[in-house]
Amino acid sequence: MYKEVALDPSCMGNIEYYNLLKQHFGFDHGRYVSSEVKMWAKEAMGHVKQAGMQPVKEKSIKNFLNKLARTKSVNEFHIAEDRKKINCDSWSDWIVAQKEVRPFSATISDGASIEGITIEDINAGCGDWIIKRSLSVDRCADNLIGVIKPLLDISKSITLVDQYFRLAENNTFRALLIAVSASNLDKLTVVSSMDTPGSIALFQREYSHLKRDGLVITWLKAPDRFFHDRYVIGEVGAIRSGHGFMEDIEKGIHADKANLNMISKEEADRTLNDLQSLLDSGEVTEVLKV
Repeated sequence: MYKEVALDPSCMGNIEYYNLLKQHFGFDHGRYVSSEVKMWAKEAMGHVKQAGMQPVKEKSIKNFLNKLARTKSVNEFHIAEDRKKINCDSWSDWIVAQKEVRPFSATISDGASIEGITIEDINAGCGDWIIKRSLSVDRCADNLIGVIKPLLDISKSITLVDQYFRLAENNTFRALLIAVSASNLDKLTVVSSMDTPGSIALFQREYSHLKRDGLVITWLKAPDRFFHDRYVIGEVGAIRSGHGFMEDIEKGIHADKANLNMISKEEADRTLNDLQSLLDSGEVTEVLKV
């Protein structure tokens, strides 16, 4: 559902790629340009100056790139923690080194030296570009975590909200900890309405061997039925699950499938704000923190 996209800065010499960047990247679109912003903007500016575009178009792109270089938070760009360790003098060298860290969901380039998709491929509906905003999967742990794994890869903090998410004998939680072990996540918060007696002993017995060093896990108990929908929310994206994130056996009915959907930043922020209000009022109980 979420894509890390490598966008060749030389593409900014073409107004179509500029429009693509402005209109189809960010939290609500499910894809980000993965790059250190200032380096990318500086290299892109050189290509814009040499492109020979119409003055109005050139000015628009230059203004955008200048703003990129000055702004700390940029909606269209996000670089995961494990990618920040690599510094190169040129984007062409940078992308080669980055592919050793983790493949990108897509690489966009018009240059012959960089293998990637072009604006023509995108307009034709190229699979590397398309984001599926809604997915239906069998309600088993591996499938449920498989959907949110791309979000885990690029997030530092994740909040899972599911009133029926339990601590005991939870294969989804187990699969989540395994997935997180290979990510850069440093904070995992679970919000449930389920009672969890003996939570510390239970966690130590079932999950302690799966917890990665440096990961802080907090388990909270919220009032019953306060949260109806179930969410996984990160700082760069969020997913809602109509049936929640617990496994269930197949019964041969429509509900055998879990329907997961990307949600807007507005809905994600509202959910986190409601959780913060509960915390501020003391209506949430901390069940576990390890």
